[in-house]
Amino acid sequence: MPIAVYDTPIVKEVIDYEEFPGDIDTPYSVQVLARVSGYMTRVYFQDGTMVRKGEKLFEIDPQIYRADYARAVGTVKQYEAHVDRVKKEYNRAKTLLGRSSVSQEEYDRYKADYEEAEANLEVARANRDLARLNLEWTEVVSPIDGLLSRRLVDPGNLVKADSTALTTVVSLDPLYVYFDVHEQAMLRIKRLAQSGKLHVQAQGLKAVPVDIALSDEPDFPHKGMVDFTDNKVDLNTGTLRFRATIDNPPDANGNRFIVPGLFVRVRLPIGEKHPATMIAEQSLVSDQGRKYVFIVEPKLDKDGKPMKTDKGAPRFIARRHDVGEVGVLRDGYREVEKGIKPGDWVVRAGMQRLKDGLEVLGEPYKGEARPADAPGEKRSEKAKAGTSAATGPTASLGRATRAAASHSAVRPDGREHDRGDRKSTRHQ
Repeated sequence: MPIAVYDTPIVKEVIDYEEFPGDIDTPYSVQVLARVSGYMTRVYFQDGTMVRKGEKLFEIDPQIYRADYARAVGTVKQYEAHVDRVKKEYNRAKTLLGRSSVSQEEYDRYKADYEEAEANLEVARANRDLARLNLEWTEVVSPIDGLLSRRLVDPGNLVKADSTALTTVVSLDPLYVYFDVHEQAMLRIKRLAQSGKLHVQAQGLKAVPVDIALSDEPDFPHKGMVDFTDNKVDLNTGTLRFRATIDNPPDANGNRFIVPGLFVRVRLPIGEKHPATMIAEQSLVSDQGRKYVFIVEPKLDKDGKPMKTDKGAPRFIARRHDVGEVGVLRDGYREVEKGIKPGDWVVRAGMQRLKDGLEVLGEPYKGEARPADAPGEKRSEKAKAGTSAATGPTASLGRATRAAASHSAVRPDGREHDRGDRKSTRHQ
């Protein structure tokens, strides 16, 4: 008689979710270029270090730009003096014109000279500001807070404005997680949002929490929040691009563990918490794409009463139950739609030798699944020889097997029989 190691389902509140592959990206990635041409004279940072916005990174020889700035400042002073002189002449001409002491032609000439001098002064001031900017740009600073790459130009080399890349800097906190959601999951999320079962803030499915795991993490310890979805589905892949934001705080030494470019697994919740009946993954059997389990039930006679052996032990059979669609794997258990109810004896080991309606010997699961034929291998030759002489189903088993049959504390109908069965066995 085959042994069926059984376990009971568990019921707990769960949230449906789906997993998607994703990758880490940085919100800001800047390639630092030289904004003025010149020879590199100094590097202020070490390769691969963190930097704050505005910190100096490189210095380009500033001598020529300092001289240009000084010349521009002098030109401004020159034009300021010229404007002051022609302004006085223009004011005198304006007074004399009121007394009819100067002609209109002379007045117009003084006015034009004054306006031209003011325009030249504005040009000189603009040149001075440009010279000051070029002088400031000889000190290359970090545009953002982030992690520096290595320097790409050594001191002494000539760099060209807006073409020579000096280094790169990327921000590390927060980070972006990009992942693609297939069409079926996307539509399911939107329908749940329409029905009010999933609360979102906007059309872009903002404020949806996600769990994130790195490639070497079995669990999902990192938490993120979806803040962006693309505006159309990719026709080639049938997926919609999602983006989540994840925090990446520094550790005690100031280092940030997650870096851009890492592969991650993203667990996206679909729906809200609901009670679920869950069974062990080992209990599921596949047959042409369908999932089913075996349940240990009392063997009933034609009157519907539980049958017993001539020794008083209960008799059990294995029944095959279709469980429909199964949920995702959670700590070794899967949610089932139908066919199972709390308290059922679901076979966890030994399914290979079972058939629907076959009489079995039920054995409770004790934390570690055992092969179905292990107890049979331990039977003595005397027990094997006595099989043909015995008449009852359990009488044909050895002493160890009969003891396992009478060991069960709870029947499928919920009543205890352990103590009475052992007493009946000792009496016999």
